[in-house]
Amino acid sequence: MKPMILAAALALLPLPALAEDAPAAATEPRPVISEIVTADPARARSFAGVIAGENVANLGFLTGGRVSSVPVAAGDQVMQGDTLATLDEVTLEQDLASARAALAAAEAKATLAEQQFERTQTLNERGVASTAVLDAARANRDAMAAEAENARASLTRAEDAAHYGVLSAPHDAIVLSVLVDPGATVSAGSAVVKLADPVGREALIDVPEAFAGLLPSDAAFILRRHANDSASTGAHLSVIEPVTETGLGTRRLRLTLDDPPEDYRIGSLIEATYAEVSAPVITLPRVAIADGPKGPGVWRVEGADRQVHFLAVTLGTEIGDRVVVSEGIAVGDEIVTRGVHSLTENQNVGARLE
Repeated sequence: MKPMILAAALALLPLPALAEDAPAAATEPRPVISEIVTADPARARSFAGVIAGENVANLGFLTGGRVSSVPVAAGDQVMQGDTLATLDEVTLEQDLASARAALAAAEAKATLAEQQFERTQTLNERGVASTAVLDAARANRDAMAAEAENARASLTRAEDAAHYGVLSAPHDAIVLSVLVDPGATVSAGSAVVKLADPVGREALIDVPEAFAGLLPSDAAFILRRHANDSASTGAHLSVIEPVTETGLGTRRLRLTLDDPPEDYRIGSLIEATYAEVSAPVITLPRVAIADGPKGPGVWRVEGADRQVHFLAVTLGTEIGDRVVVSEGIAVGDEIVTRGVHSLTENQNVGARLE
């Protein structure tokens, strides 16, 4: 029995040593992945866009016909009264001649019908023609008179069409696009040329829908041409178009230019960068948010000994995999972004891993 008791005693000797090492292992700092809070991380994002005209209009002929010529092209600058397009004059003259002939024929029929009615009326008074014959003559006279009136209206339209065969610029403008080719047949009012006022200019950019929801009403942008041969200029948000491009998940922003240089012409490609706004926008990865007893919160690393403390926060709009934090933290705070569900209050953490 003695050898067995001695062996059991020897087997138990390492246990106190292991028990002494256990607390030391538990107090080792926990390695964490964290992020230093910065303001307006979206400000560094830039978006491609184009300079467009604020006042754009489609022009067309007031009459239909075959397009004879379009002496302008996209990008041309035109003055008030310049010819933009013309209709085939031969066709217009033929329509006018046809309308005149139709009117002459209708008037001749109306004159004949009037004479026949007068003769029938005389015969009716003498008792030779019946009342039914008189009524038929009266109806024929009225029908021919109406046909003549319709022919006069057709002639008036043909005469107007002959005058509307030239499409002129109503004011100084820039041709954005030509929508028809010579030889095409157009109807009255159909678009032929798209014009833009050269004075009013704006920038159009497409941004992610979540980013558009974050922007304040007075959001400012810095614009620079792609050519890099021009100074930058400022712009501010004018309109966020309400329709989302579902295929890309983007919204179109219209930016009003602040005194742009002359070389920021309509059609110029630009790059717009979100500029500083009055209040900073702070965002964190969505995985950094933990559930606390009173709502969402984050773990902030504090002090030289790098202890973590749980802070309640107020959340805002989600932007992709990040979320806006409107209250609770400040710029410069170090926030744990991975392993937030396994931390405890006042726990020591190791050096920050990015």
